[in-house]
Amino acid sequence: MVSYDEALQAGTSIGRIVTNIWNSQKNPGKAYIFNRRVHHGEVGILLGLSNLFKKRRPDAAGVLSGLGEALSLDDMADKGEWFKFKKKEDSVDSEMLPRNKQESKGKGNEKNAE
Repeated sequence: MVSYDEALQAGTSIGRIVTNIWNSQKNPGKAYIFNRRVHHGEVGILLGLSNLFKKRRPDAAGVLSGLGEALSLDDMADKGEWFKFKKKEDSVDSEMLPRNKQESKGKGNEKNAE
């Protein structure tokens, strides 16, 4: 049986690996649910609620809490934006388009300008 502390350490390590991979991208994407922005710090806080079942499942609670801690700590710069659920703009968001669509979108505008 894995102790809570061991599981917490494992979850934190997993969370650090995930956030390092995410942060190493040139333009990491943004997550939206029902056109509302969701920060990974918010997800981390919600994962921390797993401590409510710490006595019954210390292994699962530890991993989820550790993962949540790592996600929250990584997103502290945006702490003021958490749980505001700002609505996504109605216009087409170029960062959501595949790279080749972005390039062709710009080229099409040049042809129309001629």
